[in-house]
Amino acid sequence: MGCEELEELIEEEFDVSISFAGDLGIVSETAVSEETDPITVATELATYRIESDPDIANAINDRGEISKVTIDRVRYSYKDFEGNEEAFVIESGFTFADPNTMSIFTSEILDSGIRIAEADFRNDAFFHEDDFSPIEAGLAAGSTSIIIGYFGTLSHNPVDFKVGITVDVTVTIKPDI
Repeated sequence: MGCEELEELIEEEFDVSISFAGDLGIVSETAVSEETDPITVATELATYRIESDPDIANAINDRGEISKVTIDRVRYSYKDFEGNEEAFVIESGFTFADPNTMSIFTSEILDSGIRIAEADFRNDAFFHEDDFSPIEAGLAAGSTSIIIGYFGTLSHNPVDFKVGITVDVTVTIKPDI
């Protein structure tokens, strides 16, 4: 194999799949009067720096070699539930933020009717896929972090729980030779 052929092979883009996980605890709730009043909750935000992931750090020399970031899906579950066991999800979703531009992208979850206490008891896992291109555009334009949070409206209150998340991401790398 000649030098030109070797250089062409080295300059090819390649993908690295990574996942990051964590638990998001509730940090805000709307005020309610009755147990049957719907309650809106929001969790803390989690931040993940892509270039700090060990698999990515080993594959790049600098951030400029990351040419594309694709959010494949978000796996989530409800954990450590306490409160009114009648509570079910009316609507919910994930909020993503780009720390460089402070732009926010909301991705609504279409699975309503989930009873949080039962999902926690059964250790149910749910999958959320969407067109994440608005946040991916910021990641491709130089942002190095993904910020994510969960929000939802539940049918009954009081409630307290965590949302366990795992975000699956594909990072496209073009080596700088």
